[in-house]
Amino acid sequence: MVKPRVLFMSAPIGAGHFKAAQSVSQLLRLHHSCHTELCSIFDFCHPFIGRTVLKGYLQILATFPQAYGAMYGWGNQSRLALLGRELVSQLFARRMVAYIKQFQPSVIVCTHATPAGLVAWLKKKGLITVPAAAIITDFVAHRLWVYPEFEHYFVAHPAMADYLSQQGILPQSIVVTGIPVSECFSQPGNKEQILAELKLSPGRKTILIMGGGAGVLPMAEILAVCDQLDRPVQIIAVAGKNQLLYRRLAQMQATSRQPVRVFGFVDNVHELMRAADVLISKPGGMSSAEALTMGVPLVIYRPIPGQEEANTRYLLNHRAALRADSLTALATILTRLFTTDDDFITLRRRAVLLGRPYAAKNIADFIAECHLKG
Repeated sequence: MVKPRVLFMSAPIGAGHFKAAQSVSQLLRLHHSCHTELCSIFDFCHPFIGRTVLKGYLQILATFPQAYGAMYGWGNQSRLALLGRELVSQLFARRMVAYIKQFQPSVIVCTHATPAGLVAWLKKKGLITVPAAAIITDFVAHRLWVYPEFEHYFVAHPAMADYLSQQGILPQSIVVTGIPVSECFSQPGNKEQILAELKLSPGRKTILIMGGGAGVLPMAEILAVCDQLDRPVQIIAVAGKNQLLYRRLAQMQATSRQPVRVFGFVDNVHELMRAADVLISKPGGMSSAEALTMGVPLVIYRPIPGQEEANTRYLLNHRAALRADSLTALATILTRLFTTDDDFITLRRRAVLLGRPYAAKNIADFIAECHLKG
């Protein structure tokens, strides 16, 4: 018997898009006996183009985030943005046709707006007839996600479904599932054991700092603020693949007042979040969804205009996070949090209420029921 095949398409612009695809893909393989494959849109162009686009994106975020915010807003409002989308699709979409036809998927699942646009263009031109689904990995839907050619949309909350309906997507095509996170974020774990393995104390509040691997979050300055708190805390700092940042944080660790553990790239984020009493990070859709699932109080530091700002508004409106726009404000928030447990308890409760631990399972089950039976 030939296994049903599901093709996931994404883009390596932020880790969350690929993580969403991986979480659903894993469940389709385990529970629905599927063959799945995950590809990047950069697989269909010269490596130089992919490297240049990614490098330019990261440089803009690090040096001129307001420009990114302006482009994000322009893309949401301008007719020229739609024309640009069409031109990009014409340029790159045809390169995907042979690959898709060779793989012969039962359904294509996109976790980034750019490959979604290419797939929609191919369907509109009649070059492929494969059913397509979109998983939006933020708490807001940008207009460049809107494609009537898609059979299914999986979104984080009802307001996103309303927005897509207003943009012409059929309401019956939209399913409110939440952002799909890996099952490991909803599985039980022993906090004290994790702290012991990290050589940290269960008697101190633990601050986790993440999201600075791309150079956008000023982790060294944030670590310095945490180290100067007039409270007994301990700090976990994750530098990702940023070797320069890792070396700088390691130097600070050697002279810190408070206990500090510095890591590079890690694959046990769920364990670090379980050990943490508070997370300081950027409000990426995936990292925020992971924190909500774990019930970790989130302090958002200076969100970038665009989807980060929109994610922040959603979390603040639901009182599931706090926001700091300066190092001074961050110190004030942390001091207040560590003065009493009441704020911690309230933030945890609101985070858990907002979290969707079974989003990945619900999406996988839906796809299997609609397209992989019989």
